[in-house]
Amino acid sequence: MSDMKLIQVIGKGCQKCEKQYELVLEAVKEVGKEDEYKVEHFTDVTKFADLDVFMTPALRIDGKVIIEGRVLGVEKIKQLL
Repeated sequence: MSDMKLIQVIGKGCQKCEKQYELVLEAVKEVGKEDEYKVEHFTDVTKFADLDVFMTPALRIDGKVIIEGRVLGVEKIKQLL
């Protein structure tokens, strides 16, 4: 489906980054929008600057950096969706 929104979790593979990825998946599931959002997890440090990310974990939605350097909880992520 080409209308899917893209959520990108960017991190180095650390515990916080992995947790952010899990929380994003949980939030998308809780709002029942698995068919509306594509979730990607980037761990390639060489691509961080290309994604306008300089601190991890970071969260991007449709190409816009939403947060860097901290983990958002499920409720806050759901508000962003």
